[in-house]
Amino acid sequence: MTPERWKQVSRIFNKAISLDGEERTAFVADECGVDQSLRSEVEKLIAAHSNASAEKFIGGMAAEAAAPLLLNDDDLEPSPKVLTEGQQVGTYYEILQALGAGGMGEVYLARDSRLGRTVALKVLTPEISRDERRMQRFRQEAKVASSLNQPNILTVFEFGEVDGLTFLATEFVDGETLRDHLRPKPLKLGEIIDIGIQVLAALDAAHEAHIVHRDMKPENVMIRHRDHVVKVLDFGLAKVAEKSPSKAEASEAATAFKTAPGTIVGTIKYLSPEQARGDEVDERTDIWSTGVMMYEMVAGAVPFSGATSSHTIVQILEKDPVPLSKLGNAPPELERIVEKAMVKNPEERYQTAKDMLIDLRSLKKRMDVEVEIQRTASHTTSIAANRTEEFDPRKKRVLLVALIGMAIVTAAIFGINMWRASRARSIASVAPPTASAPVSERTLTYWITVQKFRDKKPFQEPFTIPREMIFEEDYQIRLSFSSPQAGHLYILNEGPVATSAPEFNVVFPSSTANKGSSLIAAGQVMQIPEASWLKFDAQQGTEKLWLIFSEDVVPELESLKEFANPQTQGLITDPVRNKLVQDFLKADSETKASVEKGERITTLKSPGKLLVHAIKLEHH
Repeated sequence: MTPERWKQVSRIFNKAISLDGEERTAFVADECGVDQSLRSEVEKLIAAHSNASAEKFIGGMAAEAAAPLLLNDDDLEPSPKVLTEGQQVGTYYEILQALGAGGMGEVYLARDSRLGRTVALKVLTPEISRDERRMQRFRQEAKVASSLNQPNILTVFEFGEVDGLTFLATEFVDGETLRDHLRPKPLKLGEIIDIGIQVLAALDAAHEAHIVHRDMKPENVMIRHRDHVVKVLDFGLAKVAEKSPSKAEASEAATAFKTAPGTIVGTIKYLSPEQARGDEVDERTDIWSTGVMMYEMVAGAVPFSGATSSHTIVQILEKDPVPLSKLGNAPPELERIVEKAMVKNPEERYQTAKDMLIDLRSLKKRMDVEVEIQRTASHTTSIAANRTEEFDPRKKRVLLVALIGMAIVTAAIFGINMWRASRARSIASVAPPTASAPVSERTLTYWITVQKFRDKKPFQEPFTIPREMIFEEDYQIRLSFSSPQAGHLYILNEGPVATSAPEFNVVFPSSTANKGSSLIAAGQVMQIPEASWLKFDAQQGTEKLWLIFSEDVVPELESLKEFANPQTQGLITDPVRNKLVQDFLKADSETKASVEKGERITTLKSPGKLLVHAIKLEHH
């Protein structure tokens, strides 16, 4: 293609992408006339533009990026960059390097001198700045993205105009897209669930603001290298849920593949059935697309993929995907969650991102506990086996007696030999074993879930920690416990005030938890409280949460659950019984439990039938 031909293609292309649907098709047909070669080149460029979400400013691709599809390397000179390294943009931004080109401009790594941070700075081309329609879409995206403040959503810092340039400053994510992350090797199950949880946390925040993303796919999910934090990008196609779409907007998804047949499969694979039909969409369309992404992460392939865009649409509307259990090592609960996210009828799908998020978090919690319990049980079994092998020499004794007996048989007469052998066997049968049986051990694991509150309402997403931390005034917590052994669990709270007679509150057992019983089964996960949160004492200091885990019922503690009622709020009001608890803890906490702090949970171990441990909760 010659430069003159490229200018002709570029002129038609730039005008065409400002039009929609049939209007665009008619314009291209009119401009190209009978020149089918010209029309093919323009449509190829439009298809590449659409496939890369060109109308989305943060992640879009440019016509310049698609030019290699049409041109030889020698046909065009490289276009000069709008900005150069070291150049100042406005008062605060210094360009560090170019990152790439987008459908509406160029992206640079820049330094914000106000806070000394690096940002991604995207600068619109003058052509775009003069196009009021595309500027309106850009302003919409900037407005939508900047209104969302959540750790898993790309942060927009500023939108402005200076020296004739229009720019958008966002956080710079040093990472890779989920699409690139999937390429080297299959992801582990835990990582898949973690990515799903973070994506849903982002969508939950957007949906709470009544914003629907409408284009969830691996290309719009970034994973930061240093900590694997997920960032959802590109709210350029996002719509406010209450706003009814225009007829053109409603049919955009359904007609896109007709405009450029066979070329935008990458996006179509993640369309919900309602998008494919051109119906109105709401938050549930993002849930469908997230389910498709999770299916792909587990199975290594998308659930719907045809030879052409039309075939893919038919599969989305009519076919059921192959169950994950036949394609990968997915637990039944994960298969259920993904299948529910991809129910074709939106009314039968997850109704909110939060619902799906809760199910995924519960699954992750169970998996973490099962792994830790298996690790603990394996470790305990190994120790017991080693002890038995080390301290039980009975096998060696039997072998030695047999050898001696054979020597006696060959050295003495039959009668004497029989007499000695009989005597040796008699002695061996009554000889006590020289090794004692392994000492029993109690094992208990726990982890803490923290919820921040603001104005007495939950603020941000709850997070899980394996150990103690310094808690702020507006924090509330929930504790979870499990053990590979059955036993009786008692939990008492000792307030932060140091007095001669400390006060104790009964936390567990209570009439509202575990059916009032202190007995927990092996492998049972106990969440305390079951449906609310533990609030810290109004006075600052360090509270103690005493954990008592016993093989047998502890009479001194069993009857204390009568104080766990709304009137006393768990406070042991009887001074005599309060003193009994104090004496019990003082006597039995002298044998300290060993503490193993893992990445997600803490494991306590204590020899014998009783484990006593105090969790120290410091709060301001």
